[in-house]
Amino acid sequence: MTDPARARKLRYVTVDILPLRSLLLALFLLFGIFAGYVFSGRCSGETADELRRYFEGYLALTAARAPTAEAAAQTLVCFLRAPALAFLLGFASIGVVGLPLLFAAQGFLLSFSLFSFAGAVGREGFLLLPALFAIRLLFVLPCTFLLGTAALDKARALAALSLGGGKRARPLAYGTAYWYRFAACCVCLLIGSALELWLVPLLLARWLS
Repeated sequence: MTDPARARKLRYVTVDILPLRSLLLALFLLFGIFAGYVFSGRCSGETADELRRYFEGYLALTAARAPTAEAAAQTLVCFLRAPALAFLLGFASIGVVGLPLLFAAQGFLLSFSLFSFAGAVGREGFLLLPALFAIRLLFVLPCTFLLGTAALDKARALAALSLGGGKRARPLAYGTAYWYRFAACCVCLLIGSALELWLVPLLLARWLS
């Protein structure tokens, strides 16, 4: 008698830990990462040379001077754009389509940038790649995923209402947890931006010295 009850409880816990919306977004993220890897391998030798010269100029400028207000603003935009867009897509039914596409694009951009730089700098500069990408990956991807899974749930409910499937349901409410989650992610992303602006020039200066 207890076995069916335990089985139902196990299924409930499994679905609760790994909801379908999280799996969907993870699959699109992995697809974007794979696509970025494939396209980065098709870069010609001339493109790799141009990227290498850009990278060397970036190293010299970053290591030689303190971060400017413009650099700080650009870094902040790079950290906030995907998580903020994921949060905003939770207020529109089109988020059902937009959020998976956002995750695919995010995975593509990060993967393409990482593998393109890896091919351009070669083995001698391979140790610099974690310094350039690790902080952004550790902060941006988790925050985007956290906000995206919550937003997809809201967007799905809005799509059901707009298509007539939610006529008997109560109006969609964005509770305090939705806003607190966004605020907490914004704080984390600000910390990540500050860390990148502070640590990356130090690491580059040590590597060039």
